Amino acid sequence: MYRYIIVDDESLIRRGTRKKLESMQDMLTCVGEASDGQEAIRLAEELKPDLAIVDMQMPNMSGMELLPILHQKHPDIKLIVISGFRDFDYIKQAIASGAVDYILKPFSKEAIQKCVKTALSAIEDQETITRQITSTTEEKESAYYEYDIQYLTNLILGYHTGSSRISSKKLNFINDTHHLVLMTLYFGKKRPDMDMQGWVEEQGFGDLALYLSDKSVPELGFLILFMPTRNAINTQNLVLQISDALLILGRAHQVSLQIGISPSHEDLTELHQAFRETSSALNDQLLDNSLPSVYTYEKETPPRTLVWDREDEFLFRLEAGMNEEVRKLTAELFLFMKKQKNFTLNDAKYYCYTLTAECQRIMNYYLKQENPGTSGSMQNIVSHIFHLEELEEYYLQFFLNMTDLLKPQSVYALDDVVEKMQLYMQFNYQKDLTQDYIASLFYMNRSYLSTIFKQRTGMKFVDYLNNIRIEKAMEYLQTSDRKMYQIAKSVGYDNTKYFFRVFKKKTGMTPEQYREKFR
Repeated sequence: MYRYIIVDDESLIRRGTRKKLESMQDMLTCVGEASDGQEAIRLAEELKPDLAIVDMQMPNMSGMELLPILHQKHPDIKLIVISGFRDFDYIKQAIASGAVDYILKPFSKEAIQKCVKTALSAIEDQETITRQITSTTEEKESAYYEYDIQYLTNLILGYHTGSSRISSKKLNFINDTHHLVLMTLYFGKKRPDMDMQGWVEEQGFGDLALYLSDKSVPELGFLILFMPTRNAINTQNLVLQISDALLILGRAHQVSLQIGISPSHEDLTELHQAFRETSSALNDQLLDNSLPSVYTYEKETPPRTLVWDREDEFLFRLEAGMNEEVRKLTAELFLFMKKQKNFTLNDAKYYCYTLTAECQRIMNYYLKQENPGTSGSMQNIVSHIFHLEELEEYYLQFFLNMTDLLKPQSVYALDDVVEKMQLYMQFNYQKDLTQDYIASLFYMNRSYLSTIFKQRTGMKFVDYLNNIRIEKAMEYLQTSDRKMYQIAKSVGYDNTKYFFRVFKKKTGMTPEQYREKFR
């Protein structure tokens, strides 16, 4: 029976991880939990676990500090790193510390179990692998080849900096390359079940092309074309030939393949720049284009802004913990984006980033987290998604997870509908709030809302809203030097003259007189 510990400052994540590994209890058992690196060191000394699942972001001692200590003091402990960031420094530290795998939050049961099985296999085979690496010249060459493959993959993903030369004889031709082109292949969830490098060699491109895969993002593949001479025409023809062959392969395997192509580069150290260019090209695909396509990088295109008239309602449903409504609105959002003329995947990602930031603001209010980094984490993850359907699936899961977390804590968990309305108005006074809109949020007839609101509060809806806005304006007038039109806008009045009339009616003074008196 193998033993493992979980190191994460979030108890919810620790419980969730143990739950996801319950079906493997005949193979391993959790012997301890730690909320920071210092406590993890103590557990490692006392319990001698076979495996440690470590988060990178923790108080007191982070995963960045903990990993090298565990690697040095307890080299036999296999490490699985979890994080909300696809961060270069984190991954570099994980690689340097001999981590078995690096997995991004939120992860599925299948993903963490796969990592654990890999770790257990590594424990069982460690001595055998060591003998294989050092036994014969052929095995050494195999080790050099695997190292070179990993080195090139790390260059593409930006995990390695600095220059180096290829060590294996099989790939030695790369050292004589004068320029290269990167093709990034996005297979989505379904990819050909075959040896892609073997396919490259069967097509006659084995002396010029090398296929690489990213273990952390199985949907991605990379094809590097190495050209011994700089001939733009020959390079273009080769790219077209390989692209056509890849699209035929995709159709044969019923895979909706997307291909991004970089310009020509002169050095291996430029591979990460080439990857960024191919990603940019893939992000420029139009949302209404569902056919397998080839995209060549030309220039960076700034994202377009999107105005979705149901955004405020979506944020309310999410904050109120209304799962089914959030599910429906998410589907409506992606359908709305798809119907926009000339709307690209990059535009869709940009809007989702901004929407995520608003969701995070709500989450911070309830969980009192100052720098949780969820929005940045999402941005890192979705940057490697190049199908709209998969982007929708990812965000839907994220929004539903947030909804589940907020549901028991939401201020809208109250039974009294008028109190819910009052709370919503207090939190969202700066928005364009009308009786029709509030009635739609709470599934109520407008006239009935007006009647019940006045009965319960003794005030008309519009008067109650104006009171909230004017009180906030009074606060701004006392504590800030904002101009009048800025204050009016910030409390929900687009018309400054109307703001002046309402303010004087409520206070008996103009905003300027109030500022002068109470400054």
